[in-house]
Amino acid sequence: MTIKYSLTRAEIVRFFLQGLGKSPRLLAIVLIFVLWPGMFSLINGGAFSRPLTASDIRVTFAWTIAACSIFLFVIFIRSKTEERTLSVSQEGISTEIGSITGQVPWNKVKVITDAGQYVLIVRTNGNAFSIPNRAFSGPEQKQQFITQISRWRR
Repeated sequence: MTIKYSLTRAEIVRFFLQGLGKSPRLLAIVLIFVLWPGMFSLINGGAFSRPLTASDIRVTFAWTIAACSIFLFVIFIRSKTEERTLSVSQEGISTEIGSITGQVPWNKVKVITDAGQYVLIVRTNGNAFSIPNRAFSGPEQKQQFITQISRWRR
């Protein structure tokens, strides 16, 4: 089965944030990324050799918020908004965006779920495909897609 769709930058960021709840590994990676600037600030300021102050906590919080904002901004800017062709078969997923192609075997897929407005396919490395409902001709095709790939994944 082959479907074609494209995503807006805002959808990609929103799907990424929603996907954090589906992938503990991805959530851990993101938390490490956004927390390290604040922790570095604490270490550099000598906060662990004296009692923590409200100022230490404010600075750490500000660094964490800044890192989170930068992280989301980078996702927004680097998003691939071109039309994607996604084909699924017994062997796995084949995807193409412009001249970029990729293959994902089913043993590298961790989660396949109907998330309401989209189908979420999370890979074992934390990357994910978010397929909007508009990629399908209707609810029947969406359900057939999920059922078929769930069978192949087993």
